[in-house]
Amino acid sequence: MKLYTESYPNEGAPELVLLHGWGMSSDIWQPLLPELSRRYSLTLIDLPGLGRSPALPEPLTLSSVVDALLSAAPETANWLGWSLGGQLALACAAAAPERVERLVTVASNPCFVQCDDWDCAMEEAVFAGFETALQDQPAKTLTRFMMLQTQGAEAGKETLKQLREIQQSLSHAMLPQTLQLLREDCRELLAKLSMPVMQIFGERDQLVPQSVAQACASLTGRFSHLYSGAGHLPFLSHPDLFCQDLKAFLERPVG
Repeated sequence: MKLYTESYPNEGAPELVLLHGWGMSSDIWQPLLPELSRRYSLTLIDLPGLGRSPALPEPLTLSSVVDALLSAAPETANWLGWSLGGQLALACAAAAPERVERLVTVASNPCFVQCDDWDCAMEEAVFAGFETALQDQPAKTLTRFMMLQTQGAEAGKETLKQLREIQQSLSHAMLPQTLQLLREDCRELLAKLSMPVMQIFGERDQLVPQSVAQACASLTGRFSHLYSGAGHLPFLSHPDLFCQDLKAFLERPVG
């Protein structure tokens, strides 16, 4: 079983793997490709069971998804993940630190659903309601999910239009199953990472509250970026700032 990938080679440039979020595909990165492909050698991967990637033959677990992603990625690379993709990039970095040079997560929570010692996440009842709605009315639920990602954010209407255009061409193989990955608690994995890590959050994100920025900074001892006016897709609403921060982080000398 091979995941769907797109490659944009740039000989001699640093390798960069890009992972999208739940309910989307790697098409979400298209607006950034002209800029990123000038500086990096890109590998875009559709997550297992989402976008154009097939379902996994074995039961879908965090471990099986990590194995599939590592099999599709270059031997060593920088990794950039948005939302669920950020959580999975984090899990890949923890499983194979020798293969992940630097990690960037965007609008990603290491623990997306609230627990006793982590209240900066989605309430369990809200998440359970979303699971039920997805089973009963998948199309309507996906539309609501897209609206939540852009609600109240700068460039919200334009970003929502981009999401809808991408969603029209998708037929996900494992939509409900992949949603369960958001129940994983990866906080301990994040805290133990040794490679350079940059985390970016949106001030107006309706799915990942801005309080996660400080919580993650306390967890890792590393600075988190909080983009003023951004929702759940800061790389689309604030592309210039995002590319500037990404370049500064990926090209900063280590040590």
